Amino acid sequence: MQFANRVVSFLSNKKRALVLLAISLFGFYVFLQSSLGPNNFLRADSGTYHVDFGGVALMTVYIISFSAYASYKTLINFGYLLLIFSLPIAILKTFTEMVSLLATMDGNALEMTSTISEFYTIFLVGCFLSACGYFIDERQKFYETKTLSNLDVFVLFLSLISFNIINIYTVILRSGLEISFGAFWSAPAWLGVLSSLSIALALYVIFDRKSKDWKFSEYPQQVFSNSKLLLDSVMSVVLMSAIFGAIAFYYTSQSPIESGSVTTEIGFLSMFYAVNIFILSMLSALRVERNFLELDFTKRNWHIIEAFAFLTFMSLAPPTMWDRFSTYFNQAPDEIIELEERINALEEQLR
Repeated sequence: MQFANRVVSFLSNKKRALVLLAISLFGFYVFLQSSLGPNNFLRADSGTYHVDFGGVALMTVYIISFSAYASYKTLINFGYLLLIFSLPIAILKTFTEMVSLLATMDGNALEMTSTISEFYTIFLVGCFLSACGYFIDERQKFYETKTLSNLDVFVLFLSLISFNIINIYTVILRSGLEISFGAFWSAPAWLGVLSSLSIALALYVIFDRKSKDWKFSEYPQQVFSNSKLLLDSVMSVVLMSAIFGAIAFYYTSQSPIESGSVTTEIGFLSMFYAVNIFILSMLSALRVERNFLELDFTKRNWHIIEAFAFLTFMSLAPPTMWDRFSTYFNQAPDEIIELEERINALEEQLR
């Protein structure tokens, strides 16, 4: 009863702002549907090629639920958690779609442009949710919060695994079962991610004077208890995965399309695995550190965004305005074309 009274009081005190918010959210939805949805005004063939907002809606519900659960368990402001989790989870969804595109690539340019637009729409919604979290966030003292329990981390871990499985299953169905779950498993990608992470941890132990030479069995405990070390190590792996993805793309850019797709998949899957590990390291940090502000999640998120932007624009960048219209600029005037045709006709007669 007390909770209901608080809700009613909140609604009555903020009714004008809530009405404005509802109108604005509806306007944003109409904007996306009219510009990117079925039968939009941007493409004449949008009845066939358009952005599917079903997966985006599922991702939005998951991000809000994930952040709300973590907020409920830690008492950290919901807005702050929405701010830090929205973009990494959106990037996960984006890379699931990217791998499915590479696995089913058939040279249909119209379909590819629609699919790539969907990638960026997913990221746009992630940015939108993160921005909403920024404006919801309130300055909080760390002593007002608490850490996640091991059970809480396990529940969120299972939810993240389930989210990935649902995303992969969705793109498999959309491909008409042309791909399988095996397309999202890459032993070379895992080798690159885990070896890069191990290198960072080994260097820390070797050159940090306070660290002893840990036994191999002690590494998990020591790493998970040192939140900043874990976050920094995983963040470096994300950055290296993005660079490797770009290298793999350009290395096979002149190879047959099947070879190029397989190699680029390894780069994209490396990034996909690394971002998953980064989200788990964030949860681990919230399990250990009560002073969450010292973890500086927002700064680390910016580095993740930089890695994502680098890889996507190096491999899936849209044509520039110059590329798009250069064919028109290079067209000869009608008079020159007519003269060339007459010259060709005369040459034929002389033969």
